[in-house]
Amino acid sequence: MNFKTLLLGSAAAMVVAGGAHAADLTVAEPVDYVKVCDAFGKGFYYSPGTDTCIKVGGYVKFGTSVGDTDFTNYNSTYPDSNWSNFYTEVSIQLTASSVTEFGNLTGFLEMRAQTGNTGGFNTSLTQAVNATTKSAYMQTAYLSLGPVKAGYFDSLFDFGQGYNDTGGFSSDTKTDQIMLNYTVNGFGLALAVEDQRDRGSAGNLGGLTASTAVTYGYDSGTGQYYPILKTTYAEGGSDNIPNVIGAISYASGIVSAKLAAAYTDIALDRTGTGTASNPYVFSAQQGWAVGGSIELALDAFSAGDKFQIYGAYGDNANSFTGIAGGTSVAGLSSYTSQANAAMAQGTSWSAFASYKHVFTPAVYMAATASYAEYDGDGYYRGGDALQAWRGVLGAGWTPVKGLDVLAEGSYNSVTGEGSIKDGDAWSGVLWLKRSW
Repeated sequence: MNFKTLLLGSAAAMVVAGGAHAADLTVAEPVDYVKVCDAFGKGFYYSPGTDTCIKVGGYVKFGTSVGDTDFTNYNSTYPDSNWSNFYTEVSIQLTASSVTEFGNLTGFLEMRAQTGNTGGFNTSLTQAVNATTKSAYMQTAYLSLGPVKAGYFDSLFDFGQGYNDTGGFSSDTKTDQIMLNYTVNGFGLALAVEDQRDRGSAGNLGGLTASTAVTYGYDSGTGQYYPILKTTYAEGGSDNIPNVIGAISYASGIVSAKLAAAYTDIALDRTGTGTASNPYVFSAQQGWAVGGSIELALDAFSAGDKFQIYGAYGDNANSFTGIAGGTSVAGLSSYTSQANAAMAQGTSWSAFASYKHVFTPAVYMAATASYAEYDGDGYYRGGDALQAWRGVLGAGWTPVKGLDVLAEGSYNSVTGEGSIKDGDAWSGVLWLKRSW
């Protein structure tokens, strides 16, 4: 037997043995690799085994601020302190999109959480509560299918607040809403029905209710104070009617513009003396607001530069003009609460101009000047009035991709009449944010 015969016989034996044991071999499952989805922009990937495209984003932000105000304590924990200490904020953002026969189907969710050392003029009630417990809260969430969008997101009446971290006086409000929008050739039409409670509606007391409060009188004979129990009676309040907002927009080339109009009945009037025979009667008052904004992309002057101007006017619609709301006057003035400012009758208007100059792709500066005015009306807030202005100057730096550093200062002044007093406020902010 030569070597060639031996080799062929060995090969035949191996084939026979392989056939005998083929049934015992495990067949590997095909690997379903994650694939890039380019149908909805950068950062999307197909969810394995589906036609849904997923995007994950978020940030971690560390910041601190200093300031002072004539109206309240800048730091409630340390009333005489101008420093609001440090805070850390995190955000997780998830997007799921797919193409359907009815249009793109999208779901978006952003959850945030903060540590407990928040401070300054722009801390919302939601932020304050969740910072104390360090629990997560929903910042934005919505679903959309073609022209329909529903969830909790920026009001259709919002126009942005300029290019600074501390925005100008304007609506700046997120609401639960359902919106219908349509765009063609740069023009956009939109109609939204929004929950009025997200703008400060007080609800309705229903029938007659009584509330007792303790006040103190002074006895000049004994030189002592004595408690006085006073019971007031009230009924009525806001109606459960959603805000209705319509808007038209246009974007082409260097110009982006938007006009919006709103109907609301959040404002309240009050009659009566508060006694059982003549109780306070709160009644909803109809209101409206109109606003507009123009933004110019000034790349021809310097790449990345932008300029925005805005203005809004409202009657019984203070949360639409920045008297109440997120970047409002009420957070700085002597109003006892944002709710009081939102429900107050009267006319108001606001305006701002904001400019952003980009020195290099990593360095920019932004400045915003804002003004707001309110004239009270009716028994409830008649005689109250204010004029307020705000100036903001900030600089941003992106040393590496995904890391932003911001330093910013703002000054605010309020001149009040009636129950609203005069005063000033200033603040400085420094934060670092890692985004992905």
